[in-house]
Amino acid sequence: MIHLSRARAGAVVEAAGSFLLLITLAFEVAHHSLSVEFALCVAAGTSFLAAAVLSPEARRPWLAVIGAISYVIAVALLVRIVEAPLLNGLHLVPLTLIAFAAAIGRRSALRHRGLDREWIQARRDGEERERRHWARELHDDTLQELGAVQIVLTSASASDRPGAMKEAIDQARRLVGNQITSLRHLIAELRPVALDQLGLRPALEALCRSTSDNFGIDAELRVGARWDQLGAKLSPEAQAHVYRIVQEAVTNAVKHARPTRIRVDLDSDSHSLSTKVTDDGVGLTPAAAAALRAPPRTTVSGGMGVAAMRERADLLDAHLTVHSTPGEGTTVTLEVPIHGIGVRLHRR
Repeated sequence: MIHLSRARAGAVVEAAGSFLLLITLAFEVAHHSLSVEFALCVAAGTSFLAAAVLSPEARRPWLAVIGAISYVIAVALLVRIVEAPLLNGLHLVPLTLIAFAAAIGRRSALRHRGLDREWIQARRDGEERERRHWARELHDDTLQELGAVQIVLTSASASDRPGAMKEAIDQARRLVGNQITSLRHLIAELRPVALDQLGLRPALEALCRSTSDNFGIDAELRVGARWDQLGAKLSPEAQAHVYRIVQEAVTNAVKHARPTRIRVDLDSDSHSLSTKVTDDGVGLTPAAAAALRAPPRTTVSGGMGVAAMRERADLLDAHLTVHSTPGEGTTVTLEVPIHGIGVRLHRR
């Protein structure tokens, strides 16, 4: 929200500078007082430099260049006022500003290229992690049970006893039924049908229900009074990211925290939509909690999927926090600013 306020202030100051520069040009056409034009040009240049400080990095070089041009015009007006051509040397100051802005622009471009490379690498790493995960799930579960079905049916075909054949067929049917259930869970993890057909809230309700049914944990979804009104404005991409973050938090709790209860809270206020996942498990050790609070780059390989959660939160322009105390459980909180919930996500 602070960055948003700075950007808005920068836009206001930039608009003021543009207005002052337009007035200067109008006064020049109307042959108005050179002193007034000089003052307006200096004010416009100062406004553009102030806007450059407040605005996002990508706009700073251009605002600095416009500010420098305003100062060049001001110096030219000063030369006309005092009729002293030697003052042309003052043009070196705004020209220096232009060169400085060009250097900033080049550095910004290099930085953006570096960030693009990091983003592409992070995406590829995430895709590779997902491939390994699904390969392991299919190998350890699906392929092994299908192999067992093959063995059972082979044994049954070699037997001439009707009872043995019936028993083998019943066993094969149970194994196939287990695999149908398992594959349904895998498909739900890949992309829950409820998320596409009904939306985020029903998908999270289904997630809590399946967690309770599969692991015997009391998983509950609580929804604030204003959530439905504002949560419906989430774009499909944003809903998918919120769902994945909650799913990862619930999965981490089930795998590592040994909880008896998990609560998912959806709420909102005038500034943001909040999603909170709380468990009553064993919590994290102080060292693990400190690692999770560290900057994202230091936790990329830290396990528990927190790096992936942070990547998704960054795509939402959201704030993700993990709070845990040994023996008192863990709370994962996601704050999504309202100004970004309805826009289609894009690579930054």
